[in-house]
Amino acid sequence: MSAARPHPHISFIIPVFNGLRLTKACLDSLRQTTDLSAGEVIIVDDLSTDGTREYLAALPAPPFRIILNEAKHSYAANNNAAAAAASGEFLCLLNNDTVLSPGWLEALLRAFHRFPNAGLVGNVQRNPRTGCYDHMGIIFADDGTPLHFGWDFRFRPFRGYTRWRAVTAACCLIRRKVFLDAGGFDEQYINGGEDVDLCLRLGQGGYQHYVANQSVIDHYVSSSEGRHAFTPQNTERLLQQWKSRVQGTRTNHDRRLLALNYLLSHISEPWRYRRKLRKALFRLTLPQLTG
Repeated sequence: MSAARPHPHISFIIPVFNGLRLTKACLDSLRQTTDLSAGEVIIVDDLSTDGTREYLAALPAPPFRIILNEAKHSYAANNNAAAAAASGEFLCLLNNDTVLSPGWLEALLRAFHRFPNAGLVGNVQRNPRTGCYDHMGIIFADDGTPLHFGWDFRFRPFRGYTRWRAVTAACCLIRRKVFLDAGGFDEQYINGGEDVDLCLRLGQGGYQHYVANQSVIDHYVSSSEGRHAFTPQNTERLLQQWKSRVQGTRTNHDRRLLALNYLLSHISEPWRYRRKLRKALFRLTLPQLTG
């Protein structure tokens, strides 16, 4: 039997601001599920005040590299700084409120062998607070607003790999060169929207984005302090930049996914959503007649 293929050099990037308990759980799961001898873990601390900095100072180097900000930055800026300092062939972007499961990384890596045009490869994410799924890919509502496909699902409808116009950066893999050549995240976004914007920019360049459905992790969604403080501004910027493009390039497949997402999110309570479910079923079967 031939030896297992070694992992390529990967830079795991984790921005943190407080949430020490979550950070510890994330790093414990990373060490338990990943061979870090072939990579590095770059943690960017954004002025934590809860003992996080003291904890990070005790982590061994290698594989850990710690960047301590002297001023407050955004999620986009922290990831960009870490990517510029990274040495890996791949960047694995991770939120500190994720808990990883065995085999999660191998499924992401296989996508790059299978799909030469892969941009971002993400995974299925489950919210342990609710027991339901939170993310299986990103779709767009009629008005251009991005939505998580799979939010509040109790089962996974897909297997293998699924292609999406965008995926969340809470846990994803991308080639470092692709990320840097695209200019990284747009730092005009403040803790939201930058991942969708990057996916759409890369999509214009011919890259496609995938979710490895066999890679399932836990994500304590929106645990960072102030996570949604700039949501209105981020959404406005995203729609200004991309609404017409998203609406103008929608396909019947996109419309079916939107209808399917609504249908499966509410199927357990049909008596509460009868009219909307009927509309979703109609759109699912005749999308070309429904906009």
